[in-house]
Amino acid sequence: MTRTFRSITGWLAVSLMALLLWTNTSYGVSAQSDESIPNVNKKVSSSYTIAQLNEEAAVLYRRVLENNMEEVRASITRISNSLQHISFEGQTSVEGIHALSETVVEVKEAAVKFKWDKDFLQQASAKLRLAADSLANSAKPLWLQYYKIVKSDLDAFSLAANENQSSTILANRYAVLEEHYETIRPAAIIRLEPYQIVQMDAWLSHLKGLSNAKVSDTTQLRSMIAHGEELVNQLFGREKDESAFVPFVQGPDRRVAGLVISSVIVAVLSYAGYRKYHAQQNDIFTYRH
Repeated sequence: MTRTFRSITGWLAVSLMALLLWTNTSYGVSAQSDESIPNVNKKVSSSYTIAQLNEEAAVLYRRVLENNMEEVRASITRISNSLQHISFEGQTSVEGIHALSETVVEVKEAAVKFKWDKDFLQQASAKLRLAADSLANSAKPLWLQYYKIVKSDLDAFSLAANENQSSTILANRYAVLEEHYETIRPAAIIRLEPYQIVQMDAWLSHLKGLSNAKVSDTTQLRSMIAHGEELVNQLFGREKDESAFVPFVQGPDRRVAGLVISSVIVAVLSYAGYRKYHAQQNDIFTYRH
């Protein structure tokens, strides 16, 4: 009986040790396999999550336009939950992350106030749509398409200022411009340098003060509008008068191309001058003979 007990005990001990050894070995192999491709898994997961966020933001915007509040609330919940699992490292700045989070909060607040203010929810969902797209599509984000809209708003404001229209009209023109800028602001923060946003914010704040003044200062308004045109072009990555002349070379080689073109022009003019001078010398020589 004692021998049998000892045999059973010894067998159990050996089995337990074998089981522990197998578990540790399997864990080590698994850990080694995971360590061999951590960046790949992380990139796929992060990219997929950002793509999901972008797709969900597009769905949310469509549901808002359809006034389908049940689906809107469900979509907001999914977006809020997904933010906890997204890795923003290398995707945007701290300011960009903060802007995206604020936009999600704004959409939640707008959904609560939907019965009283439907436009608020539509604008907030549009801001989130553009912000998510800016995060997912760094090359050609949708918010850049607002250039013509903002430029048109600025032109309308400029016309009102040049015609010395009332402060009420100027204030209305400014309100439209500000609304469109606020719609793209989170998306712009995600991709641009903070100083560019600070410049635009400061310019708009000054312009608002001038447009709401009881007595309009036309000279200062024109100066601020001219400065605003430069800031808007910089905001959207446009150069001054780019719409009137588009260089045939894009990127860092444009300066080199400019030098080449200048050299060709100088060479042509020099050759023409030489031919003219040579012709004059021949005329003089012929006349003398």
